[in-house]
Amino acid sequence: MFAALKEFNKTIWLLILATFASRFFLFMVWPFLAIMLHNKFGLNEFEIGAFLTGSATVGVIFGFYVGYLSDIIGRRKIILAGLFLNILAMAVIGIAESLLVLFLGTLLQSFGRGMVENPGKALMTDMVSDRKVKDMALHVRYFMLNVGAATGPLLGTFVGATGQQSTFLWISGLYMVYFTAAAVIFNIEKPLKRTMQGDPLKFSTALSVLRKDTPFLLFVFASFIGFVGYGQIESGLVQYLRQMSVPELTELYATLILINGGTVILFQFALLKLMENWSPFLRAMSGVIFFAGGFFGFAIAPTDPWVWIMVAMGVLSIGEAILFPTLNIITDRLAPEHLKGSYFGASSLSSFGFVFAPLFGGFLLHQFGGMALWLTMTALTLFVAVLYFSANRLKGGMLEG
Repeated sequence: MFAALKEFNKTIWLLILATFASRFFLFMVWPFLAIMLHNKFGLNEFEIGAFLTGSATVGVIFGFYVGYLSDIIGRRKIILAGLFLNILAMAVIGIAESLLVLFLGTLLQSFGRGMVENPGKALMTDMVSDRKVKDMALHVRYFMLNVGAATGPLLGTFVGATGQQSTFLWISGLYMVYFTAAAVIFNIEKPLKRTMQGDPLKFSTALSVLRKDTPFLLFVFASFIGFVGYGQIESGLVQYLRQMSVPELTELYATLILINGGTVILFQFALLKLMENWSPFLRAMSGVIFFAGGFFGFAIAPTDPWVWIMVAMGVLSIGEAILFPTLNIITDRLAPEHLKGSYFGASSLSSFGFVFAPLFGGFLLHQFGGMALWLTMTALTLFVAVLYFSANRLKGGMLEG
């Protein structure tokens, strides 16, 4: 299984290692942005959700078009432009003293993230031809993302960086290093299949192809709903714990994020081996069923002692280890070669679930409390399993393991 690592080139390793580094430092502070918005600016749960939703919405819409642009003008140019925007965004967030300036920074960050992540995944699959190597590259990228996401909050809590606005300035410096390394490596190493320069394919034509691909559209819609649920980990959970007046909130939340990432780190490749002969859609269905189990656990688990809510996070995290790498594999398998960037861009529309999650979760939490929030997420993720099953049936079960 790991023999595919030998086929990774400099570009693939750059994207993998940079994903780790950016998530490591970003997760020191980003999950605690909701706490900062409450403590510094006095926003309630619903207002925090609206703030985070507003900035991310524009970024997701833009990310769809960016996927198409990467098919036309090249992934590497889009990625470099996105890295430059991330440098600006983190600097703006680091110095913001008003909600308007902070909103501008989060908006720039949403633009930059969309310009780096989806074209980056498409570029990784452009660099190799063997399907197993492509799948492994996407798995390793997600593995390293979780290593960074798990250890970032823990180290941030240890050094006192969590919730510190000035930490965003350090992240801006990290993106400068990433930008420089990418500019050098992109200049010396070319993809096996170049993205099309000046191809006459129109955006409307790409949209028409996507509209006719019913299994893909159902897959994107199902993933959107799944992300509404999973997005509560970044927004709803920390607010739920604050609402429950949990003592040592930042320590508990950092521990839960560590469990989340640590579970993925420990089990991702073992689960991949166990399910290697399963179809990608069957893997996706099993992943969201674990999501439902985790959300139900949050609904019934007491917050004191911490152990039961930690178990619930572990169950949900097993689902994440199965589902999230599989989503990229499904997109890669469904996408025609000449529209790979457009398909990855279109699949990013499912990220509207993350955008909508703070607003929807904040509303449920503010109006009805934590039980309503977590039971609703349980029901939604079970519905997602049904939608994945339907998409696979429409595709004729063609996506084999």
